[in-house]
Amino acid sequence: MARSLFFVVSLLLFVLMLSITATSSRLELVGGYEPIKNIEDQHIQSVGEFAVNEHNKQAKTQLKFEKVISGTLQIVAGTNYDLQLTALEGNVSRIYGTLIFTDLKNENHLINFYDLSN
Repeated sequence: MARSLFFVVSLLLFVLMLSITATSSRLELVGGYEPIKNIEDQHIQSVGEFAVNEHNKQAKTQLKFEKVISGTLQIVAGTNYDLQLTALEGNVSRIYGTLIFTDLKNENHLINFYDLSN
């Protein structure tokens, strides 16, 4: 009886340790920003274009999207895109930073938009 109990307790402790190890490995990945590997991807470029268009609506400006030049993303309950992009202000190309949240319904929301050219 004591051997059976020892075996069951040992097995439960082993399973518990495996569970904790697996959970801690996943927690290191959740919530962190990662570099976007393919910045030329059409989806990434369209998220950047959305940011410029939405900023134009909100700030009543007339920037013209050129391209996303770099960025990172964060997987949450949706995706945060922290992008740097270029846009034309008149005939001058300027660099902007922006944060866009794409929710689980795949709808984009402009969180922040700011000039990095200064």
